[in-house]
Order: sequence, then structure tokens, then C-alpha cells
Amino acid sequence: MTRAFVEDFQRRRSQVRRYLSVVAKADRQTKAGGGRPVDLARLHVLRAGTFLILYNLIEASARGALDEVHDVMIGSRVAFGDLSPSLRREVVKGFRRKQDPDDHVGLVDMPIDFVAMSLDSEHQFSGNVDARLVRKIAGTYGFSHATDRDLTRDGADLLTIKDVRNDLAHGLKTYDEVGRAYAARALLGIGMRSMAYVEGILRNVEDYLDAAGYRAIR
Repeated sequence: MTRAFVEDFQRRRSQVRRYLSVVAKADRQTKAGGGRPVDLARLHVLRAGTFLILYNLIEASARGALDEVHDVMIGSRVAFGDLSPSLRREVVKGFRRKQDPDDHVGLVDMPIDFVAMSLDSEHQFSGNVDARLVRKIAGTYGFSHATDRDLTRDGADLLTIKDVRNDLAHGLKTYDEVGRAYAARALLGIGMRSMAYVEGILRNVEDYLDAAGYRAIR
């Protein structure tokens, strides 16, 4: 059975593909129309918007996968001592971040509840998801970050997507500047490679959950 975070990715990927087809169509129409200023301005906005929709897919997919890992761990009521060493460190760090006695007084089964209340996806994501962060999380949780390099370039495009998205979000670059810098063909390549990378990582997380890879090896 396909897990919910993979199905969500597939829906978002369909939306991105439709958007990329709109960008490609606008690119062709603008060239056919002689590149009038009003058409070029619209095209540049559409091109730049590609980075926003791609980043949305990347972060939402990463967050969904990590939330599912946490839900499975909590649902199986895995105890602290049964976790892999790297995950035990992550749980302790999460517990220390939440140093509020009111959050702890209700704990009943301390080893299990300790894990449940310490897991948190939010601190991992703050507009800064790229392949390096994915590799860091993979190392902590214990799932593979290997993908088909010929299709994904090991996620190198995620850094470009993150940086351009943040430049737009913080007003460091205009949509016109970004749209001028990236042609539709280049955006299509960035989109296809980054989506292939995300899909590969999500499949790795599926395998990890099926194998209960969060548990310590006995």
C-alpha cells in the first residue's frame, strides 16, 4: 500500500507538471508574438514562480515523510531504549528544546511517552530544505539518501531552488530578474531532476518504515 506522504507528493507533482507546461506554452507564445514587453513581463513572472511551487513541493514532501515516521514510531509505542542510537540523541535534543514542566507532568509511561512528546518536525524546516539537510536528517533517522544520480544529480538542484525561492521571498531579487535568468528549458530540467530526487528519497523512507529502521539493531 502506498503511504499517504507518497500520495501527497504525487498530487503535488502533477500540479508542478501542469505549471511547467503553462510556462513552456507561454514561452512559445511569447517568442511567436515577437516578445512584446507585456508578454515578456508575464513570462518572467511565470518562470520565477516555478521556484516557489517547486520549493513548496520539496518542503511539504519532506515534512510529510518525517511526520509519518514520527506517527509510525508513536503508533507502535516504541520505547526510548529500542531506538537506534542516533534517534535516541534526537529524542533527547527534542526533549531539551521543550523544557516546560507543564508539558511533562502528564507523562504516564515515561520511556514511551518521552519519545512521543520529544519528536518534532517543525524545527527541521524553516525555508531551508536542500539536499544537505535531507542527508543530515537521513543520517539521524537511519534511512538511505541514495538516488539515481543520472536522474537526480543527488539533489543538487534543491540548493538552487531554495536559494532563489528565499531571494524572492525576502525581496533580494525581483520576479523579472529571476525570470530573465532562467529559460523554460532550464526550468524544466531543474523541475524534473528535483522531483525525481524527492521521489527517490520518499521511496527510501517507505522502505525504512517497512523495515522498522528506527529500531536499534539487536
